[in-house]
Formats: sequence, C-alpha cells, structure tokens
Amino acid sequence: MFGNENDASRRQFLQALGIGVAGMWGSELLATTPAPLDEHHQPTHTCDPPAHGAASSFIRDCRPIRPRQIADRLTPAEVTQLKAAYKAMRDLDTSDPNDPRGFRQQANVHCFFCATSDPSIQVHGTWKFFAWHRAYLYFHERILGKLIGNENFRLPFWGWDSTAFHKLPVPYVTPNDATNPLFNPTRALAPGTPLPDSDVGSATIPVIADVLSLATFAEFGGTASTSGVPEGSPHGSVHVDVGGDMGFFDTAGRDPIFYQHHGTVDKLWSDWNRAAATHTNPADPAFLNLTFNFFDENKVWRSIKASQVLDHENSLRYVYEPYRFWDIFRCFRWRPVAIGWRTTQRITLPPANRDLGLALRGDGPVRLHFREIQFPRDRTAVYDIYVSQEEAQAARGAESPGWLASVGIVLNDRENKHPVRGTANVIASVRPQLRARLMRGDTLQPYFVERSQRPASRSALPVRAADVFFSVGEMDRER
Repeated sequence: MFGNENDASRRQFLQALGIGVAGMWGSELLATTPAPLDEHHQPTHTCDPPAHGAASSFIRDCRPIRPRQIADRLTPAEVTQLKAAYKAMRDLDTSDPNDPRGFRQQANVHCFFCATSDPSIQVHGTWKFFAWHRAYLYFHERILGKLIGNENFRLPFWGWDSTAFHKLPVPYVTPNDATNPLFNPTRALAPGTPLPDSDVGSATIPVIADVLSLATFAEFGGTASTSGVPEGSPHGSVHVDVGGDMGFFDTAGRDPIFYQHHGTVDKLWSDWNRAAATHTNPADPAFLNLTFNFFDENKVWRSIKASQVLDHENSLRYVYEPYRFWDIFRCFRWRPVAIGWRTTQRITLPPANRDLGLALRGDGPVRLHFREIQFPRDRTAVYDIYVSQEEAQAARGAESPGWLASVGIVLNDRENKHPVRGTANVIASVRPQLRARLMRGDTLQPYFVERSQRPASRSALPVRAADVFFSVGEMDRER
C-alpha cells in the first residue's frame, strides 16, 4: 500500500485516470526529483545485517509478565532508565559499530526488511506487517533490557490512540536536543503540537473505533497479497506527521519515537483481538509459518514464526496498560451493502436496500469502505478523501462536511528506488452531513488531495478503487 515510483509511474497513473500529464497535477507536482540526501541518510545496501550463521529457533521466554506503559505516564525513575537504555544502545555505535544491538544496527533492521523491492523480504503491504513489527519490537525491547541489566524492562508506547496523548511524549522532547538519547533532530512535528484528529481520531472522528471494529483479520491485518486498513491510517499517517527520518522506511528506525509509535500500532492489534470473540488471527499455515530473523539480546541470530507472537502475554511476556479497554464496544455484526461502484464509479444510496436507508435515517452505525484505492507513488504524503472535487480542492480538512477519511503513504527511501504497492484500504464512518446528502438522493464522486499542497497548486484526483461499498452495523442479539 506504500509506494515510491518515478516520473513514469506518475504519468502512467494519471493516464490511467484519463488525465493529461500537464493537467490536474501541474508541472510542479510532476517534477519528482528525489529530495537531497542529508547527513542522516545512507545508501540502502548498508542496511544488510552483520555476518551471521544459520538462525537458531526462538526459545521460550520465561521472564515475568510486565506491562508496557504510556511514555507520558512513566515515573521519573522509569524515564531515567529508558534514557539510560537508549544511551547504552547508542554508545555501541561508537564502541562497536558491528554489534547488532547498537542503535544504528537496530535501525538498519527496519531498513533492510522495509525499504526493499524484494517481496520475499518486504514486510509492508501484506499480513506480514503486524507479526513482523511485533517480533521486531520484542527483540529490540530485550536488547534494551539486557544493556541496562534489567529483565523487567518493557518498552513504553506513545498512546496516540487516546486523545490525551496526541503530542510527542514528553520524555522524547525533554530536553529537545542531542543531550537526550530519545531526541531526533529531523522531526517535523514540533513538541506540543498535536497530531491531526483526522489521522488518529477524536470524539467526532472515530478513527480508532472504526479500525477496532473491523470484522475480519483480512480487513484489519491484510492478506498474503493486500494490506489491512490501519497500515495506511493511522500507521502511515503518523509516520508522515512526525516527518524527518520517520517519513521514510529506510530511516524511520533512527528516530526513537518510531518504536513508541509501533508500540501503539501493536496495541491496536492486541485491542482488536480483545474487542470481539470473532476477531481471530488467521489459521492459515501460510500465515502461521511466516518466519522472521533477528539478533537477540545475546547477539544470537534467531528465527521466530508468526504463530509464536500471536499470544504476546504468554509468549513474549508483556501486556498493555489497560488505560482504555475496547470491550466497551457493543457487539455488532457488519453487513456489507454493495452500491455498484465498479460500474458507476459513484456513491449512491441503493433505493431497494431498506436496512441501509433505516440506518441512515436513525443513529445506527454505517461505514463506507474503499478497497484498494490507487495513490501516486512518488512522495511521502497524507491524502484526504472528500465527497466531491470541489470539497477536495477547498481542502478544509476533517471539519468539512465533505471530508471522508485520510490515509498516509510512506516512501521506502528518499531516492524512490524501491517501489511497492500503491494502493490502500480505507474505512470511513458515515457522519450526519453525509447521511443527509445520501438521504436526499445525492450522487457523489469522491476525490482525494494531498494535504500538504499549497493552495495555489492544489489539485484533486478522482478516487479509483477496486470497490467501494457500505456496511451497516447490526446488534448481535443473544440467542
């Protein structure tokens, strides 16, 4: 779902939409010269792991089970310990650059597996995404604990799935300079600036609730060939919002906030499993036998299977601080409602579907699903989706009655060398303004626009997707 092809790719994309190269995007947007490299960037080939032999199998973890906590809720002593662990990891970059436990080598793990065009290695865009990143954080956590001699150490997580924690965690910006092992100078998100509600949710924009109520793992975590909804947003959007090293997969691991961001992503998976008895992980052996390799805290090259990370409490020995538990959700069944998108490329209310009409008139939950939307693949960006071209060009954000959803597209690297899938799956709650338009019989043609574009050059493109459909939430009554 994330991509990064060159000018030819964009021209092909526009031509496929029936838009001239000099048309809606304009010459400035089509000039896709790669961004200049900075002192933090290195060629992708240096991401290769240090020398190792055959991998040893993952062995049972018998440490005490301990909670991962929100970074902003750590005690002063815990913050001191966290910074000491990352300082020890950074010190290895100088004392032994080839030690796989060093900070640069740890960042290179993400670079190697995520900034590649080799489908046998790439872990984005398929059902590998959640399992691989859980295993990566687990071994990273074990290394940090080993470096400070504390087997009870657990990684904190950001907690942006709660509106109380939309800003960069205080330990990561205090002090906001190189004396802090948790600091990164490339971030575009300033301390104290909240993430956009449209990317991580609010009381009126239920991004997290929508994600956690997805009915199947195929929708939530993807399949062998497609990505799940949250990989684009909130995951990708937060990468883009933080910016700097976080804006590219080959450098994202060089910002310590990356590991806290992915702790929250991992918590989404844990919460999704807990939100309903039907939220089960794939039983397909092709998924369960996915095998990933990492160096452990003792510099041993280990292999671990997806099946070994599914029960993080008993297998990996951590739980998440239960500051917000999702079994407050009522038990809904989501019934899909087709709208003939493949024929019309429009959103309309099927006149014969009585249940959808009743849900729209009342307060029953209704969602709009976009499957495999095509996006340009030449830049890291957040794209906002609106109900019309006019709304998209006005680009008023989530406060607009015509805003539907946002999705983040993250490039593999600054040189655009490694194209991957340029589609995303998106879900949007149908808000009151859209309900009213649909009930009036309006026909809508959705458009998307890059959020960061300057107004003078802002252009919108029509949504092209494999399918668009509604789903209606129905209470699952006791039998």
